[in-house]
Amino acid sequence: MEELCSFLAFYELKTAEVYEKILPSIKDDTARLLISILAMDSRKHSEVFRQLSGGIIPDRAPKNNVGPVAAEAAKILEDAECSIGKRPALEVLEGLLRYEKLMNEEYLVEIYSKAFSLAEKGGAVKRVLESIAED
Repeated sequence: MEELCSFLAFYELKTAEVYEKILPSIKDDTARLLISILAMDSRKHSEVFRQLSGGIIPDRAPKNNVGPVAAEAAKILEDAECSIGKRPALEVLEGLLRYEKLMNEEYLVEIYSKAFSLAEKGGAVKRVLESIAED
């Protein structure tokens, strides 16, 4: 579980940073607000996963054995970050939507299964993980 949480802590933080890098190119106030909220949520999720992983967010992408969907999602995030300023913001955001979907597919089931197994040990952890999964 700690390896998974470390991976997720890193990528949630990275996701927030990518959203924040896009913000200057967004002119519409409503869109800027929504993207800001996505960035804040990703930072919040990163902090929760940091605590669940033992307290440290790695400086580099963890090399743990992640599934192929998560590996593809990580590549999409990297490509999105590299294309900021080179492609229209909407195209970058479309890639980020695909990234978010892939990451959710890969880990939602695992997060829920871990949450339910932890429920016997502490309902608070289960509620936190369910909240993240629902978000």
